[in-house]
Amino acid sequence: MKLFEKKETEAQEGAQAPPREPKQKQPRPKKERKPIVLSHELIILAIFLTFLAVMTIIGIAYDDEFFGAATDYDPGSIDNKYLDWTNQQIPHIIRSCQILFVAAILFIGLKFLQRFIGDKTSFRTAAKLMISFTRYAIFIIAILFILTAWGADTRTLLVSAGILGLIIGLGAQSLIADIIAGMFIVFDGEYKVGDVIVVNSWRGTVEEIGIRTTKIVDTGGNIKYINNSHISEVINKSQDLSLVSSTLCIPYEANLIETELKIKEYIPKIMQREPIFVEGPFYKGVEAMSASSVDLMFHALCKEEDYFPARRALNREVYIMANEIGINIPFDQLVVHMDNSERGEFSNSARTQKKADVFVKEQQEASKDIEASND
Repeated sequence: MKLFEKKETEAQEGAQAPPREPKQKQPRPKKERKPIVLSHELIILAIFLTFLAVMTIIGIAYDDEFFGAATDYDPGSIDNKYLDWTNQQIPHIIRSCQILFVAAILFIGLKFLQRFIGDKTSFRTAAKLMISFTRYAIFIIAILFILTAWGADTRTLLVSAGILGLIIGLGAQSLIADIIAGMFIVFDGEYKVGDVIVVNSWRGTVEEIGIRTTKIVDTGGNIKYINNSHISEVINKSQDLSLVSSTLCIPYEANLIETELKIKEYIPKIMQREPIFVEGPFYKGVEAMSASSVDLMFHALCKEEDYFPARRALNREVYIMANEIGINIPFDQLVVHMDNSERGEFSNSARTQKKADVFVKEQQEASKDIEASND
């Protein structure tokens, strides 16, 4: 009976309980669309391109009337010499607009191609240089076609330009040297777009390699243009890992053997905490004995794009290590006072000294190819 009563009470509670309402999906917040702001230059360019497009369509539609061998185009006379001259030049104007429209489309295509290349392809340096060459070629060819449309003898102009170019070339040797140097830079692979290089003490990322200049941007966003022929010595930082260094100064009263053993135990903690270091950090040993301290050197390797953050991270970790292992960083002082009573209870037994010697030798072997300079 109790079982049936329990079932009845459960049925009554289920009947009394209100039905669950289905969960309503919350509408997603609508993204605010930023208004498109067109600059005056862009509006003028759009109007100019529209005009060229209309003239190009007219020229194609009435090609035979304007440019055919048996053209019957007759501008007529308006009894105004300026308007009469303008009417006579309509075919030349239409042909010039067609040439300019094609050149504009090619320039826009090159702009999109340069954006598409971006950082996706490995041949972006050579591609950007070829785009730069193509722009100049389009510009020169368009001028020659426009002159031909207006009845100029381009052959005579080219011959004259050749003689003039020879004269100018004698005075434009630096320009020719820049162009040739730019070609050698690209094809020899000294550096490419995106590499971090040092040129004449200027450190920055290669933004663009043109036919005359190389554009370099430093970490502060400053842009420097260097003539290709002036780039004689280049340090390419992106071809290998970069080295960061940090110095820890310990007082002369500190026990060096004890300090080195504590460093040995602490370095693995830095490796676990800081993934920015590709290799290291390594303890290089005693770098110098200055007026008020013994200087210990630490090195680590990182990617070039992480150079400045890695250098700051290494300094921070070395300072934290000094605090945790109980090293008092000394101030500058003129007198070196050796007080053996402050060394503590740590004893330099043969066994402990051997451990420190083994650690120092292991670190030297592990970082034998890592040095801060070429001295």
